[in-house]
Amino acid sequence: MVFSAPEFLFLFLPLTVLAFYLARRLAGHDASLWVLLGASLIFYSWWDVRFLPLLLGSIVLNFGFAHLIRRGNSALWTGIGVTANLALLAVFKYADFLVENLNSATGADLPLPGLPLPLAISFFTFQQIAFLVDTARRTTDPSRADRYALFVAFFPQLIAGPIVHHRTMAPQLADRDRPSKAMENISIGLSIFAIGLAKKVLIADTVAPYSNAAFDTAASGEPVGLLLAWSGALAYAMQIYFDFSGYSDMALGLGRMFGFQLPVNFNAPYRSRSITEFWRRWHITLSHFLRDYLYISLGGNRAGQVRTLVNLMIVMLLGGLWHGAAWTFVVWGGLHGLALIWCRLMDRLRPGGLFNGVPWVSVGVTFLFVVITWVFFRAESFDAAWMMLAGMAGLNGTGAGVGEEPFIALVICFLLIWRAPETGQFFFDQIDPALRQEAGLTAPRRLRWTPTRRTAVLIAALLFICAVNTWGFSEFIYYNF
Repeated sequence: MVFSAPEFLFLFLPLTVLAFYLARRLAGHDASLWVLLGASLIFYSWWDVRFLPLLLGSIVLNFGFAHLIRRGNSALWTGIGVTANLALLAVFKYADFLVENLNSATGADLPLPGLPLPLAISFFTFQQIAFLVDTARRTTDPSRADRYALFVAFFPQLIAGPIVHHRTMAPQLADRDRPSKAMENISIGLSIFAIGLAKKVLIADTVAPYSNAAFDTAASGEPVGLLLAWSGALAYAMQIYFDFSGYSDMALGLGRMFGFQLPVNFNAPYRSRSITEFWRRWHITLSHFLRDYLYISLGGNRAGQVRTLVNLMIVMLLGGLWHGAAWTFVVWGGLHGLALIWCRLMDRLRPGGLFNGVPWVSVGVTFLFVVITWVFFRAESFDAAWMMLAGMAGLNGTGAGVGEEPFIALVICFLLIWRAPETGQFFFDQIDPALRQEAGLTAPRRLRWTPTRRTAVLIAALLFICAVNTWGFSEFIYYNF
């Protein structure tokens, strides 16, 4: 069930909100959490009920590991727990990839396991690894089993994040007063959700055909002209931004409808002046996870300059592989690793970067690098990626024109990205200060949301326009990871 699907918008969501607040009023806080847990498990089962035992088994296993960690010998049980989670991820997500590469390297002809990829396994695995490590570090405590299960399975963030820490959600789940203001929660949450839905169905899905036209041509082996290649690459940069940013906004809005605040996952990443800044603004919760649980565990910057640079590269290579079991993702991660190393070296030689004092040049160069590297992220193979890059370099000529529609759509996207406030800024006053600080959000100069009749009418109109466009919905890009 996709957030933009009619059955979610017109059936699942209203029934869940109604049941949640009715249960809270009639039976109390704990009953409302059970309703939300049941709805979350139904939401997950809607995709493929076969994977529900896997999700429940992962929840039970990690809850048990957490209690073993608290009782003693935390290093041993943390290691076993993290290894078990990574093994589960490796079996279901990387088994075919590993066997393919083993066959290629040795000449063997081992059969591919062909296991289906369980929905959200990357996200709920990372989320529970963070929980185990935080438990060992004594920064969180295992809560009651039902609340822990809801922490993992909570449907707004289950499928594609944000990656939520137990120490962030546990106090909210235990707070009996937090969800009490039903109308305020629903109005704020629905407003955030509407903006995210608009990003998805009105922008991301609109530019997707222009991206697909270029990358499908490259995948077929046909030469891609300069105009088609650049329109496709830029369209994909806009598609993935508005698709995933839209999903993250919808997750925040859904959480707020029930009185819970989830982390902000985006903060105008395409306005970054360096790749280092880009990763502070793009998929913020994943960046924090890689920093806090991988980079620091490898030694961070405590073991000298060379080791620091090596750690950066390892983190980004694994971050690329996390996104998908293909070498194109590894190359994408490696390129960003090289860029992070470059930024770190340049900061030592020239604080502020090579284009210090000319911010628009820094932003342009950073954005250009991101667009080019997205080619490896999107391409179905290296051959398709090289075909796209050759077209972008002009090696296949200018090619046929692409029409006015892609140009107009891209101009609108550029204006929204560089001129409009981020959703987190728009709702700045409604976000918990700790979460604002974690995401690096600053107060906007204008366009703050206030609950008035005018905003209610605008949100209602936006929802109506989006609803009309949901009949041809598509999955979110990050659902595949």
